[in-house]
Amino acid sequence: MNATVSGVGVESVEYTPESRTVRTQFDQEKTPASMAVIATLADVMDTDPVDLTPLHSTVDPEELDSFVRVRNGANGDTHSAFTHEGHAITVHSYGVIAITPDTNSQRKNTAGAREDDV
Repeated sequence: MNATVSGVGVESVEYTPESRTVRTQFDQEKTPASMAVIATLADVMDTDPVDLTPLHSTVDPEELDSFVRVRNGANGDTHSAFTHEGHAITVHSYGVIAITPDTNSQRKNTAGAREDDV
């Protein structure tokens, strides 16, 4: 483990300013995908993971964990994409998470209403 996001050890974290995307590589044998998603999202949002809406309100964490569990690139990539806490999240089967602010959520928020009020 070379980096830490919200207390969870990950292989690497990369930020692309142009797209505002954070990519995290995590060890699928040591860290469940659901935990890596929440830790990375909390880090992106600069908040405590317990202050986030529970992941199960958007996606089944156990299904996400089993989907990603120790697969290698030789089998091809599959991915799961969803929106949570105003961010577009893609979890790749080879242990990479990409998180980008969801522009649709931002438009709702800038229109004067919070996303959960709509």
